[in-house]
Amino acid sequence: MSWWSLSATEPKRKNKFYVEFGTGGKLLSVSSVTKPAVTIETKEYQMINHFYKYPGIPKWENVSIKFVDAKMWGAGGSSVGGKTLGQSLRSTSKTLWEMLLASGYVTPNEISSAIGSLAKVVSPEKAAMIDLSFGSSPEKAYRDSFKIHQVNAAGESTEIWTLYNPIISKISWGDLDYGSNDLVEYTLDVAYDWAQLEEK
Repeated sequence: MSWWSLSATEPKRKNKFYVEFGTGGKLLSVSSVTKPAVTIETKEYQMINHFYKYPGIPKWENVSIKFVDAKMWGAGGSSVGGKTLGQSLRSTSKTLWEMLLASGYVTPNEISSAIGSLAKVVSPEKAAMIDLSFGSSPEKAYRDSFKIHQVNAAGESTEIWTLYNPIISKISWGDLDYGSNDLVEYTLDVAYDWAQLEEK
């Protein structure tokens, strides 16, 4: 009997997912996301006339999230950098910009006013990114504010990836083209220390 004829079996589909940040709850504007990937470096040693391979340290690869902008960032009613976002009507472009600023980044034309107000950070900082940009709780030993949920047809999570200590690696506000009617896509690349899988 083939697997697709079993009523109790439902294969996981690419279009059944949602992404969750502490700063936005379920992100409504996500159009795609890459799942975590790990690379294990292989080390090679020579003994007499043979080579033997041994596993090295696992390294987690960055994930990439693509967004569209319909002024519907997330459904959570939380905040970025202490600013309340509300549940919707929040532009993706502005929220990504505020995530960058919440990380501690200050543009050169704002540095003088920031120093005047005794700002302690004028460049991105890991703790600020984890706690303010992504919305982790500083009390936790390991910050887990970034989750990728795969869901079934009923909307129930069947696979949850938790990315620990997420930091911004790259933000792109897309490109524009008079010859295209496509949606503008925004990209957020996220680095993290490690990921953990939970299956339901």
